Amino acid sequence: MRIALLSYRSLPTCGGQGVYVRHLSRELVALGHHVQVLSGPPYPDLDDGVGLTELPSLDLYRDSDPFRWPGLAELRALPDVVEFGMMRTGQFSEPLSFSLRAYQALRPRAAGGRPPFDIVHDNQGLGYGLLALRAALRPHRIPVVSTVHHPITVDRRLSLAAASSFTARVGLRRWYSFLPM
Repeated sequence: MRIALLSYRSLPTCGGQGVYVRHLSRELVALGHHVQVLSGPPYPDLDDGVGLTELPSLDLYRDSDPFRWPGLAELRALPDVVEFGMMRTGQFSEPLSFSLRAYQALRPRAAGGRPPFDIVHDNQGLGYGLLALRAALRPHRIPVVSTVHHPITVDRRLSLAAASSFTARVGLRRWYSFLPM
C-alpha cells in the first residue's frame, strides 16, 4: 500500500508523536508498504526508506520562541491566519491549522486524477481539515483513518479539577477548545 501518515508535530526526542511516527513508519516499510510522512515542525527523525514531506507552519510553540508574533509577511494563507489567531486567543491551534495544510497538500488536484496513496492515516490530529480531505477522497475510495493514543480529555478533566481560580478554569477551557474536533 501507499500510505500517507500525518502528524501535526513530530518531536523526536520526547513525547509520543514523533516516536510513534518513526516506529510505525519503519515497520510499515518493513512489511513492504510505501510510507510518506507529512509533518509539521518539529519534524521527525525517520528511518531509511520512509519519505518525509514537511508542511511548514508558523511554529508558534517552538521551545526557542514560544507564542511569538509572526510578521505580516508570514501570514500567507488561511492555515497561517487560523494558527496565529487561535494562539493569540489562548487556543491550541496546531491540530486545526495542520489539518488544513494537509488537506491542501493531499486533495486531488486534477479531475479524474488519482492521488498517489491508498490510505491516509492521521496520527492524533483530528482537525476539521480531515473532514474536507475525506470528502475530496471519497470518489477515489481512499479511506482516512485516525489513531488516538492519548486521552487528552482526561488531561482536560484533571487540569480543570486542579485549577485554583475561575480565571484559570476559563483559560484551560479555551486552551482545550480543540477537543470537539
